[in-house]
Amino acid sequence: MKKRAARWMGSALAAVVCTAVLLTGCQKQEELQDLSGMGTMVIIGREEGSGTRTEFENCIGTGESGTSTTADSTEEMVRTVREQKNAIGYAAIGTLTAESGVKVLKVEGIIPEQSTIEKKKYPLCRNYYLAYSGELSEVEQDFLTYIMGAGQKLVSEYGIPVKKASVFLSDQSQGLIQINGSSSEAPILKALAEDYKTYNSHAQIQIEVTDSTTGLNKAMDGSCDLAMSSRELKDYEKELLKSQVIATDGIAIIVNPENPVENLSVEQIQAIYDGKYRTWGELK
Repeated sequence: MKKRAARWMGSALAAVVCTAVLLTGCQKQEELQDLSGMGTMVIIGREEGSGTRTEFENCIGTGESGTSTTADSTEEMVRTVREQKNAIGYAAIGTLTAESGVKVLKVEGIIPEQSTIEKKKYPLCRNYYLAYSGELSEVEQDFLTYIMGAGQKLVSEYGIPVKKASVFLSDQSQGLIQINGSSSEAPILKALAEDYKTYNSHAQIQIEVTDSTTGLNKAMDGSCDLAMSSRELKDYEKELLKSQVIATDGIAIIVNPENPVENLSVEQIQAIYDGKYRTWGELK
């Protein structure tokens, strides 16, 4: 498996944040003179059931009334921003690499990196959850024990672990685990599932990528065993499901590499997604 931990190291993340270094020199936004040539913004949101959308709206204080188009997955969001010069969107930091082809902006002058997310200095931080109904089967419990033990080392390659990794000894439980939910959390779970099989070859794990709300609904009606949620559970969901925080991540504000903007305030992001700015030249 390709190592991803370098994303959280300063030099590697800088390569993502300043993708267009030759064009902008990583200059601060206040040094930009004129964005009028950029034209109309393409403001991209996520689908209604997305946990990333819910946490983005909570952090920014927007209802996304100004969005131009909707991306149905993290992959679609990143691809659309990469392909459209005037686009702006958001995605989980843990899903981005230098090869993603997008530029990550600072928010309030703060780079989303391990130290700023871990200390909650970066304004857009959120947790990843695994939720389930009733009692876990033996193999489900074994898998969750692995995630919260040895698996936390692997979590650190995608986000911020919630505890120190520890030695794990599988009980070799057998059975099928069906997992459904968040496209942002899915890369972590896919990597964890692959690694877990090196500890327990008797387990089978199937992962279906949808969105957080769909995953939680399926866990509540028994259609899946574990739900991946990139948002906090709602009150009624907490009454019906148990949950475990397995990682912390940040939500990155992303633009096309040709966009000269380097930093946005929370107020500016809110105004963009509320439809108060329609062109890049209006940005103040």
